[in-house]
Amino acid sequence: MKKLLLSASVLLLATGAFAQSTMTSSTARFGLKAGVNLSSYSGTGAYDLDYKNNVGYNVTAFGDFGVGNNFFIQPAVSLQNKGAKLESTGTVAGSTVTGTFKQDVMAIEVPINAVLRIPTGDAGAFQINAGPYIGFNISGKNKYTGTYTNSAIAGSSYTDRDVEFGSESNDDLSSIDFGANFGLAYRLNSGISVGANYGLGLSNLVPKDARSNNDKLKNRVLGFTVGYSF
Repeated sequence: MKKLLLSASVLLLATGAFAQSTMTSSTARFGLKAGVNLSSYSGTGAYDLDYKNNVGYNVTAFGDFGVGNNFFIQPAVSLQNKGAKLESTGTVAGSTVTGTFKQDVMAIEVPINAVLRIPTGDAGAFQINAGPYIGFNISGKNKYTGTYTNSAIAGSSYTDRDVEFGSESNDDLSSIDFGANFGLAYRLNSGISVGANYGLGLSNLVPKDARSNNDKLKNRVLGFTVGYSF
């Protein structure tokens, strides 16, 4: 855990130093933002299931470093609450029963976005961003309610338990995730901003030794944030 945090911090500082050295027209600024995530999975093979949104949260520390007129590089370190839900309906002893499986995952992400700023007079500016991210899954929980009857990612034990990360066949998810971010925000000249971001997971979360045929599982996260930068 300490090594992951240290690596993320070094990457953030190194990127910031590069951006500052090439800045031509804007002052560097730093900020915090936080909000709500609506996360799910996209799966194929045995993981092609009807995933529902899991409601989570996000907290991000970021820096804006100008590299041109109205153009920024924005590295960040972010805590992201992800996961998904599955629902089932079945018959037990002639009675209809329902259940829910919920997988909560906490990840540390390091995104590096390119940001285009579109001024709107004295009020503020729209900001359009895109860029890659790498994520490190650090903790998680599988939770069940009702009578859950089937799940490709739940294994054989339908009791609440911690999520296991790794590459072995008995693990639940891979420990590393990477993908792309796409976002739109509006920042007031006072420093307050509101925005939305879509995280498109590109790496296969199914542990390497547990994959067969076309088994794939990828993150899909829609996030909404309120922030302040200075």
